[in-house]
Amino acid sequence: MFDKSKLADVLVQYKKDFLPKRWEREKYKWEAVKCFQDNWDADAVDFAAMLEKSLAETDNLLTSRNNFPKGMITGFAKHAPEEVRAMYRDLFDEGKDVYERIAAFKKQSSDLLDTYGNGAKQHYQNENSITTYLWLRYPDTYYIYKLSEVKKVADVLHCDYRFKKGAYRDNLQYFYKIYDEICEELKLDTELVDLFRSHLTDTCYPDPELKTLTFDVSFYISRDYFKDDRPNDDRNENDGWWPKASAYDPGLTAQDWVTLLQDKTVFNEHCLQIMKRIKDYGGEVSCTQLSAKYGESKNFYNANSSALARRVSEKTGCVLPPDRDSRDSKWWPILYVGKYASKQAKVSISGNFGTRFLRHLIKLI
Repeated sequence: MFDKSKLADVLVQYKKDFLPKRWEREKYKWEAVKCFQDNWDADAVDFAAMLEKSLAETDNLLTSRNNFPKGMITGFAKHAPEEVRAMYRDLFDEGKDVYERIAAFKKQSSDLLDTYGNGAKQHYQNENSITTYLWLRYPDTYYIYKLSEVKKVADVLHCDYRFKKGAYRDNLQYFYKIYDEICEELKLDTELVDLFRSHLTDTCYPDPELKTLTFDVSFYISRDYFKDDRPNDDRNENDGWWPKASAYDPGLTAQDWVTLLQDKTVFNEHCLQIMKRIKDYGGEVSCTQLSAKYGESKNFYNANSSALARRVSEKTGCVLPPDRDSRDSKWWPILYVGKYASKQAKVSISGNFGTRFLRHLIKLI
């Protein structure tokens, strides 16, 4: 269950944003489904070529920074087409338990990586990519799963369900239940349905059950609407702060941070001390300023923040930041947003920062 009034608020804003900035940017999802539906043939003589063609319109759904599920699975298909064909046939067998099918696809991908990976460390066939395949094949049944996104949706809509890292089966069960409930509410919004249907083109899958629309609304909640609840993230694109909320967010809710704060294996004494000092300073401060006011070296604040961000990542499996020029700045966005201290001073992106998670914890530390 979730707060239907909150979803109603979301849909008001979603409909306002649908035409000016959303539909042209996101309709590729419906086009990706149509492309797959038009080209998928499990009995194709050249399975690898068929798979490549079927996934041709998936864009960033299966290829993004440091994440290459499409490239790996199509590569496996070229080396072992019959093995990959059998994997998809098993995945798409609706007579079997979906959670077991997903787990089997992951296991078989690991076996292929060992044999055909050519030194690659990952096959990228995880719950996110595998549920994408299921959605492409059965768009009237499935949605795309991403833990960080569904956690945000659950938080914004005040859902009864709680998601935990590593709770594979429970997380997927809750995910499907929440999205099914959201889908039923969307069907009741005739204004939204009419708006959506009026903009479908021949290149789009018609989405009769509104499953893809449900996924898009949920994506909107996690990436666009949600940030409206955090006004400090609404920074001007030219004010120098990095990363923008639209470009990166770790996907951790207020409750996630509360739990982390109480975990001494994540927040040690030094880290709690740093957070209290940042709060005391007003939430925006450089390492140099912290050092001058409270003591310790600049590196004390830098190194401890980077180590904390790594521990948060390891503990939660949160979305990782975009790559930057240094190891420190690669990890810091999990905790902070940052910018150069001045136009003249070439300091690292982490040199002058505003806290990301203290917006959740300002009353708790």
